[in-house]
Amino acid sequence: MKFFIYCLTLFSTTFCFAQKNTNKPVRLLKSEIAVAAIDSFENTIKKDIANKLIAGGSYLLYQNGKILATNTIGASDASSNTPLKRTAIFRMASMTKPLASLALLLLQEDGLINLNDRLDQYIPAFSQPEVLDRMDTIHGVIVLRTHLAKNPITLRNLLTHTAGFAGSFYPKQRDLYFAATKNASNHDLEHYANQLARLPLDFEPGENWQYGPSINIAARVIEVVSGMSFNDFLTKRILEPMQMNDTKFYLDSVDAPRLTSLYTLDENGKMIMTDPGSVASKLISGPKVYYSASGGINSTLDDYLKFCVMILKNGMHENKMIAKPETIALMKLDQLPSNINAAFDMPSGRPDAGFTFGYQFIRREGAGSPLTEKTISWAGAYGTRFFIDPKRDAVGIYLTQNEEYGQVPSWIQFYDWMMKAL
Repeated sequence: MKFFIYCLTLFSTTFCFAQKNTNKPVRLLKSEIAVAAIDSFENTIKKDIANKLIAGGSYLLYQNGKILATNTIGASDASSNTPLKRTAIFRMASMTKPLASLALLLLQEDGLINLNDRLDQYIPAFSQPEVLDRMDTIHGVIVLRTHLAKNPITLRNLLTHTAGFAGSFYPKQRDLYFAATKNASNHDLEHYANQLARLPLDFEPGENWQYGPSINIAARVIEVVSGMSFNDFLTKRILEPMQMNDTKFYLDSVDAPRLTSLYTLDENGKMIMTDPGSVASKLISGPKVYYSASGGINSTLDDYLKFCVMILKNGMHENKMIAKPETIALMKLDQLPSNINAAFDMPSGRPDAGFTFGYQFIRREGAGSPLTEKTISWAGAYGTRFFIDPKRDAVGIYLTQNEEYGQVPSWIQFYDWMMKAL
């Protein structure tokens, strides 16, 4: 009995210690340059907090099987000044897309689809896509001039953003896109796909690159083929096997204390809350029917690291194969012709960025991005971003919550400081 009590006490002490040290910073950096880089990045986060651009930020740098540096700085909610913890839940937005892309690739791995299949094999609403020639206005009424697309939309087009879909980032059909997808969160992916199919394409499928809503359509294909909701398929094939227990589309009230508050900046640059980190959040209190593969997942720093490391390790997670190496190789290989540029946030204007099945791909170093050649990366619209660097066996993740992330220096400079640290 004494031995049992001793073991129980030891277990409890160990568990409590682990819990208390959740926020403990990690520093395994070996050079002065690396230490200085991380110090500079952390100081930038602190300045952003002091300047009231963000409430807090959490980052992690991983290399060769170890976390070299990690820290959580600031608060999860600015008004209450609740300390930000390592276990905090963030809205990952477009960082959902790599998970969804792998989910579709798993169906190909299963032999149920081929990425060269026509989309209308699975969603008939896309059987006769039209391409927009021009948009006229007659007595205040919009008239679309179109022609039938010469190319069918393929599943490959979905994962590489080459389908030509209208979206929210481009002015050509932005207003029509918002009208067609209004109140999307009240409906399912089938409704979303049918609404998007009513709009013409911005260009011929396969002939250009335009970041948009195509991963949502990929998720609908997953539902049609698997007979499961996208949420259930993702959970069964990726999240549960990897024990990504904090990664989900919607939250329960028990998750509220860990949910970060979401902010934006008003016209005067003042930080204002758009969704609270509480039970009042739409992620907890709103409808839970729209599983947005384009941008609806919520996760934590450590959960998302698991996924990134699995990609880095060619599909393996703790001696368990999540996907075959040849499947993961497709996510690390540029899938675009060399004349098509996927440089969504790279200013050089040259075709320096490709796109894999899930990620932006750096074709050439020093051409608008500090990332290493063949590094894959992406970001989220609420102030999250990450990279996976196969050459250096490294992963970097930065999480904060501000919809105006382009005005947040720590978000902008994250890649620079991490590359210097490596």
